[in-house]
Amino acid sequence: MKLYTVHIQKYGIDPAPDIRLVKEGFNWAAFIFSVLWSLVKGYWWVSAGIFGVSIVISLLLGLFGLDLFGQAVVNIAFNLLVGVYANDLARWTLKRRGFVEEDVVSGVSYDHALRSYIATLQTE
Repeated sequence: MKLYTVHIQKYGIDPAPDIRLVKEGFNWAAFIFSVLWSLVKGYWWVSAGIFGVSIVISLLLGLFGLDLFGQAVVNIAFNLLVGVYANDLARWTLKRRGFVEEDVVSGVSYDHALRSYIATLQTE
């Protein structure tokens, strides 16, 4: 089972809150597609940061005269860090957008965890 943090944003008097779940752990999509992943998710500041750091790393590695294999190793290490911290960056973006971390749920999949959380809301 996977763990998900539940983030809720209520719109004034609207009784139906906006609910988002963010998985705990490594994010393979962010590791492989870093900037594209953040753009698709709508995390604009995160994508700008990842793109900027990637450019700076590439410029510095070229300036230091590191060979292509060394540059590839450093870029893979950077993408590994992006994959490790991607879900934390997603939580940071949701917090900036007014979402509040409400709960932690577990489930086999995203949909299962969401149904589980909604079921707990209906029993309260």
